[in-house]
Amino acid sequence: MKIVSIQYLRGLAALLVVLAHNSSLLESHWTRHIPGALGVDVFFIISGFIMTFITHQFNEAPTSFMVKRFFRIWPVFFVVWLLSFVVVYHDRSLQDMSCALYFCLQDYSSPGPTFGFSALGPPWTLSYEILFYAVFTVAMCINYRYRSFLCALIFLASSVGFQLYYNGSFTFSSQVSPDMAVTHWWQAWIKLISNTICMEFILGMMLAELIVRQKLPELNPQMRRILQVGLVLAFATALMIGPQPFGLHGGFWLAAAIMSITVMLGYRTESGHNRTLIFFGDISYSLYLIHYPMMILLMNSLADKAWTDNLMIFILSISISVALPSVMFFWIEKPAIKAGKRVARWLSTPLTLHRSS
Repeated sequence: MKIVSIQYLRGLAALLVVLAHNSSLLESHWTRHIPGALGVDVFFIISGFIMTFITHQFNEAPTSFMVKRFFRIWPVFFVVWLLSFVVVYHDRSLQDMSCALYFCLQDYSSPGPTFGFSALGPPWTLSYEILFYAVFTVAMCINYRYRSFLCALIFLASSVGFQLYYNGSFTFSSQVSPDMAVTHWWQAWIKLISNTICMEFILGMMLAELIVRQKLPELNPQMRRILQVGLVLAFATALMIGPQPFGLHGGFWLAAAIMSITVMLGYRTESGHNRTLIFFGDISYSLYLIHYPMMILLMNSLADKAWTDNLMIFILSISISVALPSVMFFWIEKPAIKAGKRVARWLSTPLTLHRSS
């Protein structure tokens, strides 16, 4: 069972983020109408969905799960980090840049959920992804069948509990975090796990549970048309509203509507593939990582050239940001994913087989 439309949506979410950041090169009209933060909200919901979905398809040991996630996330991230440090951010110290390698954010005293962003900018979201993988793995160890529900419970309890303990009150705003100074690594994790943006992972997991437990209804043609209209209206509303804050006090609700409708439309009814959207879904991770350093590099290199203008830099930035991830996907991401699967299989092989080989 595979829901191709989720792959489409992942590609569109990545494009939203890329266009939103590059829109700073254009007139303010564009900046006001491209909801880049919505792309991040959609990404988090998709992530929750995929983790539940793939661990249902393949009954996976927690160690195997974490190994595959590491090889999926870190190799291409390291390549982008290295290129960015050498070519784009060469004026920064190694100490400042190295923080990003273990997904540390820059300023935990600033508002959430970004906390001063990553040293690479947009990859601040990976700090939450790594946290999600860790909590999901713990839930798998406790009870595999109810892993999604246990993971959701851990996030909810952490969010409510830590906010009440440190702040004396609870709010759904993802801009609010426990009022505490971060001097140790575990305090940074408290800031992250208590942020209500993690509820987007919960929504994704619950949607996947509906799919794998076959709880969604079959859609008749009339209901399908209504949902298709609803999806178009949701996207149109997002463009009219423009940028919103992350999370439940912002783009969560539109992201939830878009994701829920996409899942319902794709359930048991997908036929044929749109190769362009599949392509953008495939390269979405590399595209998300590389587009911002590329934009900064082009702005720094070309902004003062007489033969360029902002529109040309915008077009160049988008074009190169799509071309480079295409190469990275085939030469870095896919080999790394295959390597992760081989390592996971090796680790899951009984010790006696290793000794006899």
